[in-house]
Amino acid sequence: MILLDIFSYLGRMHPLVVHLPIGFLVLAAVFDLLTYKSNYAFLKPAVPLILLLGGISATIACIMGWFLSQTGDYDYLILRNHKYTGISVAVVSFIFYGLKSSFLQAIFQLSDKTFSGLLLAQMCLLSYAGHQGGNLTHGADYLSLSQITQKEKVQVSSLSQAKVFEDLVLPVLENKCQQCHQQGKKKGDLLLLTYQDLLKGGKNGPAIVLGSSAKSELFRRVTLPADHKEFMPTDGKPALTPEEIALLKWWLDEGKGAENIGFTAVPHHEKMMAVASSMLGIAATTLPQESTIVQAIINPNIPKQVDEKALQNAIAGGFNIRLMNHNPVMLDVSFIDKKATPNLALLVPLAKNIVWLNLNQLNLSNKVGASIAQMSNLEKLRLEKNNIGDGIASDLIGLQHLNSLNLNETQVSNVTVTELKKLKSLQHLYVWRTKVLETQPNETNAHALKIISK
Repeated sequence: MILLDIFSYLGRMHPLVVHLPIGFLVLAAVFDLLTYKSNYAFLKPAVPLILLLGGISATIACIMGWFLSQTGDYDYLILRNHKYTGISVAVVSFIFYGLKSSFLQAIFQLSDKTFSGLLLAQMCLLSYAGHQGGNLTHGADYLSLSQITQKEKVQVSSLSQAKVFEDLVLPVLENKCQQCHQQGKKKGDLLLLTYQDLLKGGKNGPAIVLGSSAKSELFRRVTLPADHKEFMPTDGKPALTPEEIALLKWWLDEGKGAENIGFTAVPHHEKMMAVASSMLGIAATTLPQESTIVQAIINPNIPKQVDEKALQNAIAGGFNIRLMNHNPVMLDVSFIDKKATPNLALLVPLAKNIVWLNLNQLNLSNKVGASIAQMSNLEKLRLEKNNIGDGIASDLIGLQHLNSLNLNETQVSNVTVTELKKLKSLQHLYVWRTKVLETQPNETNAHALKIISK
């Protein structure tokens, strides 16, 4: 697994390294053309060396590109064209370097103009390889005429003119999802360019289920813990904001995931007016005073400030802290060193700001519950692979905003599950490899608690 991670990491460096051979080979062509002027004749000996450097760096880029191709679902034809033209650029660079060597020059002489023509032909090959790489990264139509001729989308001036999917949801997909789900690169065999793409879905079926965010694969993926292997977006790309997640949930649940539906036609649209206005750039003066972003989607009990000294102390104590939101201040806290014991007392001054907490695989006991109980605004909690039993439920039952709890590979049983069912905010409970009975998984109660044990 470590070896695979190394290869994946090297593959991600391909977009960085690939520009090095481009620079070398373009420089070689420029130097060669300049040598036709007597003032720049001194540059001629540098051309073979630059070609050699271009060939070496192109080879490294090809190797990293191959690693990268193993980590994504790329269009086969575009990937094939990019791969073979990239390899050709590297091979040709070494051939051109050899043509300028004293050994080959002793066998046959190549005129300067012919060599220059070959270098210009290599520039065409290099341009084509780069274009195919652009197709993989930005989509197959990124340089098409449609990009030039398409009309600019008319900006709506009021919420009554706005369409939920077209004006609000689709822009979120364009900014956060389409880089990995487009023509040329379809992770999970999934396109996210149109409404029909959402319904068609990918390897895991339809991306959305009309009328249910809880059953929609897209919504599940974007609301998973950030370090979950199925979390989207991947590879460190910006995650959806709380506002965008709230919009997606509202559209699926209240708007039934419909296309071409007006904003004001969706039930309870009032609670999303502030979010929609902000995304569309519509003046907030048109909104009722009661309709605020905090009231709409963010727990108003979360403090708008944080104790900076306590924050630094927690970081110094080994906690990794990520700022999720500025106003109010929402924190994602985890403890990475699995060989150390976290000092949870350091988190007490930050307790009300913590909304995500990851304490997995730290050999913790039920005593940890007393500290967690103080984090009254907690939404996601990971306690898997700890020495935790049924006693933890009494401390967690007071977390009225908790919606996701991971207790995989702990000692909890059906007793804990029964207690946690009283927590109306809880939507996902993970109890894989615990003492929870086989009859427990997938049982759904009145507030749609999904129990995952496999």
